Amino acid sequence: MKHKKLIIFAVALALLFIIGTFLSQSVFLKTVLAKYKSTDHFVLFGDDPRIRYERPAEENAIALKQILNGSQAQVESILHSRFKKPIEVYVCSSQNSFNEYVFLSKNVKGAVYWGKLFLSPGAFSQNESRLAELTTHELTHYLFYTHLGEKAHVENIPLWFREAIAVFVANGGAYYTKDRNLLNLISSEEKQAFLSGKIDFWFASNNPLDAVTKNGTANWLLYRVGALFVHFLRDSQPGKFDELIQLLLSGTKFNAALEVTYGKNTEALLREFAQYLTT
Repeated sequence: MKHKKLIIFAVALALLFIIGTFLSQSVFLKTVLAKYKSTDHFVLFGDDPRIRYERPAEENAIALKQILNGSQAQVESILHSRFKKPIEVYVCSSQNSFNEYVFLSKNVKGAVYWGKLFLSPGAFSQNESRLAELTTHELTHYLFYTHLGEKAHVENIPLWFREAIAVFVANGGAYYTKDRNLLNLISSEEKQAFLSGKIDFWFASNNPLDAVTKNGTANWLLYRVGALFVHFLRDSQPGKFDELIQLLLSGTKFNAALEVTYGKNTEALLREFAQYLTT
């Protein structure tokens, strides 16, 4: 009898351990913890209400201050729209701190979650132009969020376009391809990945995990090819592209906005892009 009780106790402990391990890794649990984790300890940077930082990261907050006006202006100019809510950028003092707020992407340098833009120390590890590029990328996400809210931003606009438009804006928008042929801007690796069908899944995915590599870093190949496709859409019909962006910001769902402006769906436009790359 005593032996039987010991077995039952051991099994119960094992089950508790398994359940505890599962919960600790649960995306749902991490989502809840990230959403409600307080940012009250972040310090307001001087007289700039847009910047908040953890105390050991004051130097990074200073660096952000130097480029933030330019990044904000670039986003608003290229998208022909303004932020509908105040910008809030949180400068984390460590990657671990950043990861507690950005639970899906353990090694990325910046992300927008729950209406807040977070930057990790890695965002400041390179030169000022790279910091500006990253900040502009994330502010693009943030502008869409301020117009649509968290739910509609994710549900109305496919993952690939959310990332592609952010890269497009960070590239400088139309200026990136001015007086340059798009064919000369795509690498052989990027071209092969697209034409081979290797990354077809990206244009149909709703899984945010697809946006990062196994190491938790941004999957730059997917971002880059998606952005080049967006550049193609803009360069082929600038007026329709600008109309597309305004429809999206007004709350029109992506597929409907694409039909209204280009008169085609994503698949048809991807085929046109493939044809362009093979001419």
